[in-house]
Amino acid sequence: MNDALPLHYKITQELREGLKKGVWKAGDLFPTDKQLMDKYNVSSTTVRRSIYELVMEGWLERKPGKGTFVKGEMVETIKNLTGFFEEIKAKGAEPSAEVLKVEELQVTEELLEEVPDLKDFEETNLLLIRKISKMNGIPVVYLDSYWPYEIGKEICKHDLTSRGMYEILKSELGISLEKADQLISSSIADETIADALKISVGSPVLVMKRTAFSGDKTLEVSINHYRADMYSYRVHLDSTSVKDNEGLVIEPSSIETEKK
Repeated sequence: MNDALPLHYKITQELREGLKKGVWKAGDLFPTDKQLMDKYNVSSTTVRRSIYELVMEGWLERKPGKGTFVKGEMVETIKNLTGFFEEIKAKGAEPSAEVLKVEELQVTEELLEEVPDLKDFEETNLLLIRKISKMNGIPVVYLDSYWPYEIGKEICKHDLTSRGMYEILKSELGISLEKADQLISSSIADETIADALKISVGSPVLVMKRTAFSGDKTLEVSINHYRADMYSYRVHLDSTSVKDNEGLVIEPSSIETEKK
C-alpha cells in the first residue's frame, strides 16, 4: 500500500480490491470490525470509516444485530448514451438477456393511457421487445422497449440474448442514437417484476423511462425496472451545466435528468 495515503484510505482501497476480485462473495458475512482492527492494527474509528465508505459505495450492507454483509456488485450508469450491455462490458462483467416477449402493437388510446410517452412516435405501428437483462447471470433490469415496427423487426433478426439492442442498431443497421430524455423515479416491485428480478414483492426498484432519438426522430421508448440493490445512477454537475442544458430538476415524486 502507498505509505503517502491516509491509513483509512489504504485500508478501504485494499478491502475494495478484495471485493472486486471476489475474495468475499455476494451474501457473505464480511469480517467484523474487531477482526479488521486486529488485522491492520488500527483503531475502531479507522475501521468504521473504511466500512462506512464501502457501504456508501454499495459494496457492503450493515444489518443491525447481524453484522456486515457483501452486496451484489452495483451497476452504475455512465454519462454517455449507452445500453445495458455496454454498461456491463465497461465494468468488465458479462452481460446477457432473456427475451420474454416480442409483440407488434398498434398505438391506441388504451395503450397511450398505459404508456403516455408512446405519443412521441411519428407512427402508430410499433414493436415491443420485453426482456430481462443480467450481469454475470444475475437479473438486474426488467425492460419494455418500444421501437418503430420496421426497425424493431430488423433488430430482432439478431441474437438479443448476447448482444445489446443499441449495438445492433449501430453496427448492423447503421443507425446511431444521438440523445435521450430520461426520467428516473422510485417504485416497488409487483409480483411480475419481483419474479423476473428474483427479489421479494414490495422490494424497492428504480424506474427509468427513456425516450431516445436519432436526429429529431423518436426511435425508442423504454421503461426499465432496476433492482435498487444492484443499480445506481451518477450525474456529474458543474457550473457549466446550465449552458450545456444538463442538470437535475427535482419534483415531488421524481428526479429528472435531462440530456440534450
